[in-house]
Formats: sequence, structure tokens, C-alpha cells
Amino acid sequence: MIQAYFGFKRTPFTKELSTSQMLDSFDFKEASARLQVLKATRGIFCLTGEPGAGKTSVLRRFVNDLNPQTHAHCYTPHATVNRSDLYRQLNHLLKLPARVRKSDLFEQIQRAIFELHSSQGKTPVIILDEAHLMDHDTLQELILITNFQMDSKVPFLLVLIGQPDLRETLKRRIHEPLNQRITLRYHMAGLQTDDEASDYVRHHLKIAGRTEPLFEEPAVKILRQLSQGLPRKIGNLAHAAMTLAMVDRVQTINADLVVRASQGI
Repeated sequence: MIQAYFGFKRTPFTKELSTSQMLDSFDFKEASARLQVLKATRGIFCLTGEPGAGKTSVLRRFVNDLNPQTHAHCYTPHATVNRSDLYRQLNHLLKLPARVRKSDLFEQIQRAIFELHSSQGKTPVIILDEAHLMDHDTLQELILITNFQMDSKVPFLLVLIGQPDLRETLKRRIHEPLNQRITLRYHMAGLQTDDEASDYVRHHLKIAGRTEPLFEEPAVKILRQLSQGLPRKIGNLAHAAMTLAMVDRVQTINADLVVRASQGI
């Protein structure tokens, strides 16, 4: 319905974009730059942000650009498990034989990571999503699993992704050893200016097949303010406003229409 009414070729603001179609916002570029440094130096990276800030999109681009001949990525969206389950997940992602005891899993995972890097020339890239939900014991276990040859080798990349709570958790004294091991970190704050929000809206409308203006400038400002600059929320609110515009039979979306749309989502 929206596609036909506004002349789109595809649904706008969809998350089903190729990594090449993602907008390089300030946040996106800053997080990506740190990931490239991590790729060159190895170690631990902590990426935080509110839901919808674009954390997973950044990681999708990063993983998509990895050379499979030099890097082997292991991603799990379920980092909320206990210590033993985390080891089982890593063991499975590394395509290792099943083991029952945690100590056997630990030794097998460490050996596999080290051999991948030293013997096969591949650096494991371990990505743990929703890390803000990990319990204290599991977070502490990361210190052990990333300690190679008396902490003298770093044959891996470990990326911790989470909401802002993760930053606060890592500041606790109990996690100081892990916090010290984090070599890079970045917090994605969303689209911080009206110009960025305008670029974001135009970018997604263009991908959907529309080049003519659709949102008035004040409407874009309200979009950013009501969504706290979070890309996903901007997209949801823009979609709701377009639905209202279609119902009202108008072709241009103003600020009042965006405010009305925000009251229904």
C-alpha cells in the first residue's frame, strides 16, 4: 500500500539491506574505524549503544568484509547463558567435537583458537551479542578463555556488544581485570544532528526508489527528537507517519503528522 501510494520500488527503512547500502553515519564510521584497528592489532573491543543505535549493522559490515582466508568469525546472539553453556556455544561455533566437562571444553577451545592463528594463519573473531545480560561469573570467565601463554599472546579478536548497562557493569571492581583487557571501546549514540537525520531519511527513501522530497525539514527534526536519534526508531516512526499520510491522502509529511504518528506507536 505505502509502496504504491508514494511510488516506492521497495519498502523503505527495511533492515534487509546489503552492507553496501548502509549509510556511513558518524557513529557508523567511528565504530567501523575502531574495528579496523582491532583487526590489525587483535584483542578485545566493547561496542555499546541503545537498542536500535546500529550496533549489529556495524558488525554485519565488518564481518562481511573479512577475508575468510585470514579470519574465522564466530557470532552468537545469545550471550546470556551460563559459563558452561558459553563454552558449548563457542565449541560449536568453532566446529569442534562435543565435550561434556567444562575443563575439556576450555582446553579444546583455547587449543583450537591458538592453532587456527599460529598454524593455519586464521585469526578467530568471536562476537558475543547482548553481552550486557551476561552474569558476573560468565564475564569473569572471559578473562580465562582469552589468556594465552601466560597472557603474552593475543591470537584472537573478541567483540562484546551490549546496551549501555554493559559499560556500567565493566566499571565494577569485580570486573577490573576484564576491563583492563579491553583495548578498544565505542558507544554509539545515534544520529546527533538534524543534518545526519536528514541524510538518513533521504538515503533510505532513495534506496526504496524515491528521489523527490517526502518529509518536510521540520518533520525530520521532530523525527530525530522523538526517536532520540536512534536509526531504528526513526525508521519505525517514519513508516508510521507515511501510513497516516496515506490515510489522510496527503503527499508531503509535516511535523504535525509525525507527532500524531508517534502517539500511536
